[in-house]
Amino acid sequence: MIKDWSVGAHGWLALHWKRALIFGGGGILALMTLVQIFYPAGNLLPFASIEGVKLSGWSKTDATAALDSRYAQTPLAIYFGDSKEAYRNPKPSEIGTGISNEQRVNQTNYPWYLRIAPGSLLWGHWAVQTASAPSYKHDSAALGVYISKELGDSCSVPAKDAGLKVVDNKLKLQKSTNGGTCTVADVTKKLATAQFNLRGDVRVTIPVKVVPPAVGDSDAQAVADQVSKGISQGINVKAGNQTVLIPKDQLITWLDFSVVEGKLDYSFNVDRAGAYLDTALAAKVAVAPGVTKVSTYDFVETSRQTGPNGQILDKAGTLAGLKSYVTGETKEVTAATVAVAPSTTYVRAYSPTHVGLSALMQHYAETHPGTYGVALTELSGQYRRATYNSDQSFTSASTYKLFVAYSTLLRVEAGSWQWSDQIQGGRSLATCFDDMIVKSDNACGEALLTKIGYAAITNEAHAIGCDDTSFMGKDGIKTTASDLALLLGMVQTGQVLGQQPSRDRLIDAMKRNVYRQGIPKGVSSVVADKVGFMDALLHDAAIVYGPTGPYTLVIMTNGSSWANIAELTRQIEALRIQ
Repeated sequence: MIKDWSVGAHGWLALHWKRALIFGGGGILALMTLVQIFYPAGNLLPFASIEGVKLSGWSKTDATAALDSRYAQTPLAIYFGDSKEAYRNPKPSEIGTGISNEQRVNQTNYPWYLRIAPGSLLWGHWAVQTASAPSYKHDSAALGVYISKELGDSCSVPAKDAGLKVVDNKLKLQKSTNGGTCTVADVTKKLATAQFNLRGDVRVTIPVKVVPPAVGDSDAQAVADQVSKGISQGINVKAGNQTVLIPKDQLITWLDFSVVEGKLDYSFNVDRAGAYLDTALAAKVAVAPGVTKVSTYDFVETSRQTGPNGQILDKAGTLAGLKSYVTGETKEVTAATVAVAPSTTYVRAYSPTHVGLSALMQHYAETHPGTYGVALTELSGQYRRATYNSDQSFTSASTYKLFVAYSTLLRVEAGSWQWSDQIQGGRSLATCFDDMIVKSDNACGEALLTKIGYAAITNEAHAIGCDDTSFMGKDGIKTTASDLALLLGMVQTGQVLGQQPSRDRLIDAMKRNVYRQGIPKGVSSVVADKVGFMDALLHDAAIVYGPTGPYTLVIMTNGSSWANIAELTRQIEALRIQ
């Protein structure tokens, strides 16, 4: 017969359940007590917390670090007098306060008598929790630095004036706050004794001698009432023979408020109002200005017909009128205007003299973009000389190669250099000289400049009267229109370079110059020239072989164009041959 053990056990439990319960419960209590006895002394009990920070089962070291970190990030709200807003919110370290929770954490020991108490592992945290506060250390020097930085020596807290702000197309009051003066001693005492916690706001209140704001809440509200009433129905503005209503919702967006000399003031912002005023009012008051016609002969004005003024909308004046209406100073608003002077046109005539030619150069330079330096010298016929800004120093760009060419020819004539000499990259002196002038080759120009020497070329230029030319400056090679015209004039007339072949070599190379968009394009005559261009600099130095004889023309510019240089040349040539 097979015995049913499950039925037997069930029957035994039914008969002996009390004994089983006692022995089972006792075993559990014995096991828990054993766990309690050996529970680590360096750990907090399960369910432990300090100031709301849950530290269940944490090691005391970790619990101390966690609490110290929380305290280190807890701000101290500093209030002055009856202020409703904190003036500053420093953290403990900023005011020299060090906070440690080590002692209070260590006080939460699990004593022996609790360890043998039934189930104390579950409820013992209530019995051992500490009411002690953290320990403090104070650095008076750090506190002094903070107070000096934030309050200075006067310990004065400025009052906050009441103001107005536009929010959702409504005026909102920005409430005032009292200021005050206090003593550094009071501030030091309050901050040094401040007690921090993790359960609520931490604050100190510094006693002050109250200083009221210049603009109180009632003052600001009075301004708000005035403005609201003044713009409530919009404002009509007379513009020409029409009236334009500017609605309240538009006007309120233009308002700016500020405290001026202790009073809350307001204005309508020109920038924010500008686009609307341009659309709604500008065309209605605009009057186009006339034209003043001026006739001149050379540098002399011979007649003038003055045109009428025009007018445009004065936005600032119109907005000032809106404010006057709101304040009740005026009963209506008229769009303000400002006069616009007539434009001026010139009818210029020039005499075919040096005075007329100079006047032409000046007027052209004044009415075209860029800076100009111009020099004209006729080498035969009437020998006219005309200039404009001809002594203005310009960076030479490649026109410096004319002075290098002159110094090179001096050395060839003296016999110290031969045309077969090797100069650069396998090129002879003859080839390099030609490439430097015809193609404006930089490698050859720089090689010859280095070979001759900066000082030597400068001195040789000065020796023939080109005193404003220098290769020695820190900001590059400089020259003038007058100096370039002088050099070319002396080459053409034989006043420098004693040998005709030397002069012919230079002039022939200039006639073959490949850059012909400046002076050569402005005349139909043969032109021997050398250009220079670098960044915004455009220069052209030329000998023009005109129908009435040769002349030198140098045009140096900064910020102009080859087309403008060519057009100025054309006008000069047309006046010369009258």
